This record gives sequence, C-alpha cells and structure tokens, in this order.
Amino acid sequence: MRLSLATKISLALVGVLALAALSSVVAITSAYRLESLQETVVSENLASVQAAEELEIAMLEQRGYVSSYILDDGNRRWLEQLDGKRGAFDEWMARAHATARSDAEHEVLDRLERVQRDYARRREDVVELYDAGEEEQATALLLGEVAELYDQCYALCEEFLDMNQQLVAATSSDARRQVEQVTLIAMVTLTLTVLIGMALLWLFFHGVIFPLRRLAAEARLATDRPGTAAIDLDRDELRDLAHYMTLLMADVAETRSDLEHSRGRLAHAEKLAAVGKLAASVAHEIRNPLTSMRMWVYSLRRAVGEDEATGQKLDIVSGEIVRLERIVRNFLEFSRPPQLKLARHLIGTLLDKTLELIQHRLDEQRVRVVRRDEPRLPEVLCDEEQLRQVLLNLTNNALDAMRPGGELHVNLSASRRGGRRMVIVRLRDTGTGMSAEVQARIFEPFFTTKEGGTGLGLCIAASIMARHGGTLELNHSTPQGTEWGLWIPACD
Repeated sequence: MRLSLATKISLALVGVLALAALSSVVAITSAYRLESLQETVVSENLASVQAAEELEIAMLEQRGYVSSYILDDGNRRWLEQLDGKRGAFDEWMARAHATARSDAEHEVLDRLERVQRDYARRREDVVELYDAGEEEQATALLLGEVAELYDQCYALCEEFLDMNQQLVAATSSDARRQVEQVTLIAMVTLTLTVLIGMALLWLFFHGVIFPLRRLAAEARLATDRPGTAAIDLDRDELRDLAHYMTLLMADVAETRSDLEHSRGRLAHAEKLAAVGKLAASVAHEIRNPLTSMRMWVYSLRRAVGEDEATGQKLDIVSGEIVRLERIVRNFLEFSRPPQLKLARHLIGTLLDKTLELIQHRLDEQRVRVVRRDEPRLPEVLCDEEQLRQVLLNLTNNALDAMRPGGELHVNLSASRRGGRRMVIVRLRDTGTGMSAEVQARIFEPFFTTKEGGTGLGLCIAASIMARHGGTLELNHSTPQGTEWGLWIPACD
C-alpha cells in the first residue's frame, strides 16, 4: 500500500511525539525516585551521620577535664564543666539510637554506652583518689585504664560513624546507578528522536519545499504563458496543488497584476489630487481672509477704546482667528512637509533652547524639570528647527497633562538600534496618563483629546522623526504619568 505524503509526515510526527512523551515519563519518574532517595539520605542517613559525629565530638569534649582538675590543684570548676558535657553525650546517644537502622548499629551503640559508663566511673575513681591524697595512684589510673577506656569509646564512635558513612555511600551509589539508567534511556530516545527527526526533515524537503519551489517556477512561467501542459498526478497532495494552482494562476495572474497596478495608481492619484486641491484651497481661500480679519479686529480693538465688553468679544474673535491660522498651518505642514536642512548638533543644546522657550509655562505651573544627561553624548544629524518643533510638541503636551507642582523628567542617553548608534531623549511627566483607547489612536491624523486641538501635532512629530531616520515612541502611559522616547540617529 502506498502512503500519501500527509500520512508519512503524520506518522513521523507521531513517532517523535511518542518518543518525547516516553522521555518525559522516564525523566519525571526518575526525578521522583531521585527525590525519594535524596529525602532518604537527608532524613535518615544524614541525621544518623550527624549523631555519630556529635557523639565523637562529645567524647572529645570530655577528655582532659580530669587532667586539668589535677594539674589545677583540685579546682572544682573543671569538674563542673565536665558534668555539663556529660549531658550533651547522653542527648546525642539518644538521637543515635533513634536514627540507627540496623542491628549492627544498635550493637555498637550498646557497647559504646557500656564502655562510656566504665570510663565515667573510672574517672570518678581518679577524682576520689586525688581528693584522698593519693595523687600518684590517681595519675597512674588516669594515664592507664581511663585513657584505655577513652580510646575504646573513641574507637566505637569511629566505628559507628564509618557504618553510617557506608550507608550514605550505598545510597549515593544507588542514586548514581539510577542516573546512569536514566542517562542510557535518554540517549537511546534522543538517538531515535534524531533519526526520526531527520527522516521527517527529509520528507519535509522532498515533499514540501522542493514541490513549492517547482510551484513558484511554474507560476512564473504561467504569468508569461497562461496555458500549461497537463502533468501526471500522484498521491502527493502538494504536487496536486502545484498543478491546480498553475492552471488557475495562468488565467488570473495577468488580470490581477493589472488590477493591482491600476488600483494603486488610482488611489495615489486621488490622494495627491485631494491633498493638492485642499492645500491650494486652504492657502488661497482661507489664509488671506484670515489675515484681513485679524487686521480689522486689531483696528476695531483700537477704535472701541475703553469699552471693556466689546473689547472682550473682540479678543475672543482674535483668539479664534489665531486658532484657525494654526490649524491651516498644521494642515499645510502635514500635507507638504518642508525639506530637511541637516546639520550636526548637540541634542543637549537643542533641549536647552526648547526649555527656554517654555520657561514661562514651567514657572506658571510651578513644574520642576528633573534632568539627567549621560556624559559625552555624540552629535546628531538633524534639522534644528524641525527637531525643536518635535521637542516643543512633547513638552507642551506634558505640561497640558500635568497639574501645578508636577515634575518633568528629561533623560538623555546613547544606545544602539539596528546596528546604528542612536541618541535617546526620554520625556516623562507626572500627569494623569492616557487610556488604552487613546494610546491606540495617538498617532492618527486629526485625532485629538484637547478642546480646540487639530490632532496633527504628534502625527507631524512622528513624520519628522521618520524623515530623520529615527522614531517617536510612546514608552508607557499610566495614571502616574506618560513617558515618550525620541530615538535620533547619531553622527558617525
């Protein structure tokens, strides 16, 4: 039975998934077993080893107190310290019995208890002989039988410690064997996975990539010659698809190409026509009358003299005329951006000039500028006027968003993006931020949240940065403030 390409790839994928599942099950099972072994080592072996070591330390701590008692002319302080050490030995002996797991360990501990009792009793005999004035007999007993009993106690402690260390070593050996088994299984499954993966890769290239390449070649031929000769079809789905797509593309390619070109030319022509017509209309039909109206309002303002009510109304009209002129100017700038006049500038100097222009607003709103510049920033290649326009737009927006007493944080730094050095200006205010809906539309032309705004400021700023080869980015906006990032290419 001949299998289709889809069946072959499906079987290979099932094999890879089965091996991956098997490897995961083995790894998880082994992890649980190793965890159990580790818990056994920690909860049983290590506790017993600790008890053995502490027993040995307790024995070592008891040595020398009786000798010090004799050498110090019977100073009872040494015997009092010895009594305190006995309690530690008894406590660790109880723990050693509790953690011992074999009869051999309990037997060693029983022997140690008996020898330790004899050792303690003979030490008391040494003290009694010394107190009775038999100093030579006390010394002989201390250096003879008492020392021998101590050596036996110490040897039993060592034996108990060795038994526990052997148990730890045996547990560690089991863990190593388990790791070796898991490693072997992992290597086998990895080898099988690699082999099946290579087979799947071969199927993919010979069954998908190469037919797709032939499909692309046939499509190019079909563009020039709509008719194609019939080919023999087999059970390979992609080859069937290539044949049918070639037949369809032969009929559609030329029509779609012509349609796309026509549609693109039409859309571009309509856009240029609309923008040109509107720009010309705005320039000739609105700007000149606005200038005349502004002059007449100025004349009327002088004529009314002290008439405060009429003067206020004329001020309103004058303000609206200024706003209309600003809208006209922004729209003309958006439709016909001026050419860049590039020169080398220090971004810190441009920022200083920008802050000077808005100093009066900073003072009125009691906004404090918190600035941090990296040392030795590179120069940027930019149009000074247009880049200052971008900075003014961002700083004025920040002031509009802040209440009196806020802070404007300005950071200048250098970095790399796309293999090119960039200078970054980060502006962060302490305003109320923007909603997610506003953030999604912030760069749309004519979209604004300000009363009387044109909605072109950020759009023009982004366009200016794009023509400089940089970007204007909204880093984040939260109820605690908004941060903008201005990326400007540095001079090489």
